[in-house]
Amino acid sequence: MKKIILLIVILPLFSCKDTQGRLTLTQGVHISNITIISSEDATYSPYVGHLVIEKDKIVYLDKNEPSVSGKFEKIDGTGKFVIPGLIDSHVHITEVQGMLPHHMEKYPELAEEFNKQMPRSYLYHGFTTLINLGGISEEQLTSFNAQPIKPDLFHTGRSGASVANGYPMNFAPEQFRFEGTPNFVYLESEADNIPAKFEPSDHTPKAVVSRTKNSGAIAVKSYYESGFRNMPKLPVPTKSIMDDLLSEAHSNGLVLTVHGNSLEAHSFLADVGVDVIAHGLWNWGKYKDVPKDSLPTEIRNVLDLQIQKQIGYTPTLTVIAGEEALADDSFLSNPELNKIVPKKLLEWYRTEEGKWFAKDLFGDYPAEEIHAIYGRIQAHAKLALKYLSDNGGLILFGTDTPSAPTYGNQPGHNGFWELKLMDEAGVPLDQILASATINNAKAFKLFSDVGSIKVGKKANLILMTKNPLKEIEAYNAIENIVLRGKVLIRENLSAKQ
Repeated sequence: MKKIILLIVILPLFSCKDTQGRLTLTQGVHISNITIISSEDATYSPYVGHLVIEKDKIVYLDKNEPSVSGKFEKIDGTGKFVIPGLIDSHVHITEVQGMLPHHMEKYPELAEEFNKQMPRSYLYHGFTTLINLGGISEEQLTSFNAQPIKPDLFHTGRSGASVANGYPMNFAPEQFRFEGTPNFVYLESEADNIPAKFEPSDHTPKAVVSRTKNSGAIAVKSYYESGFRNMPKLPVPTKSIMDDLLSEAHSNGLVLTVHGNSLEAHSFLADVGVDVIAHGLWNWGKYKDVPKDSLPTEIRNVLDLQIQKQIGYTPTLTVIAGEEALADDSFLSNPELNKIVPKKLLEWYRTEEGKWFAKDLFGDYPAEEIHAIYGRIQAHAKLALKYLSDNGGLILFGTDTPSAPTYGNQPGHNGFWELKLMDEAGVPLDQILASATINNAKAFKLFSDVGSIKVGKKANLILMTKNPLKEIEAYNAIENIVLRGKVLIRENLSAKQ
């Protein structure tokens, strides 16, 4: 019986071949003489070859040119390069960059234009797979999936597994925060601050993970955040809670990915051995004022433990850069933004009202001081990343787009920016490519469909005019995106101006 089932699964991949081995296509694409850059293990040996797609699957991949007939589009790949579609493992598609709910209510047309363009902006920069790390409603999923052209979207359920009254629940008014976080974890120390109608048994790690699984999620998102800026100290998960979340996630075939960017958080999460830490280590606590080129022994030891346990490390350098951008008068003049941000929204960002978050965040701080502070934090983040890279750490690509209500984290553009920042940190180009393809695919159990170019996998590809193993600018030299077998012209995805 197992052999029969296997044949039923495999047969459709080869049913387009006739008895002479010719490929007869009905909705096909034949890309010839292109340099193929892909890997199953993060090591690369590019070669010039041929790639054939039938409908949404890759059906042929070889150095020898196949015999192809039927209905198909032929693309001459001479002098060009093809890589797997990119995976951003940390996005929030439920947000409108630079806006709070009352802004979206006041300017519904701006929010609507943004939401229509957002999926196209990710594709414009080659991101064919997104993982929404945070709460998402059925309505939001339906709205995104109703878009005619959009990346594949995966998620972590209706809310993250935040401990009661912890991050990010603390941002919501008390009268709404529990209903808005259906997957919160009951914390005994917060018992007096949890409404009586919520039963502790409904908010154990086991119950929370079960609900998350049943919502169609591929991962559980939790948080270790004791607070930042002027927040009061926040409740955080106990080791017992985090251990249980990890165990329950694995029992349900899910991944546990956890917010944390401080030495305290990374130390705790490394000790537990979570699957993925959703941010880099840039909040160095008592070491915040050490020289930019100095990695304290305590931080090195925490990173060594993460390397030893092969915990996924997501740098998210654009969290820092996207906030600092608010103090940069030239940011909104970047012509690249015209490609991915609707014109009217870009104009609103330039108004006094549109700059509200910069005022809230920085007050009267002079730009020079802001850049000095963020420059130091970013230098520490890059130093930690470089250490991981040099010593065999498991680096995963993710942007946290948007990390806050900042217009500095625009969809797609933020991803290209993250790639460049990783390059600036000294991460080799092959590791950067692996982080956004095969590493993410394996870490989030998507490997059977995406992450590499292989017969039987989904035809999500990027065609480039430059080599991403030679220069980081290749990621902005995209000619075509192949999305589930459909060839898209990059410029057709840009925002209307």
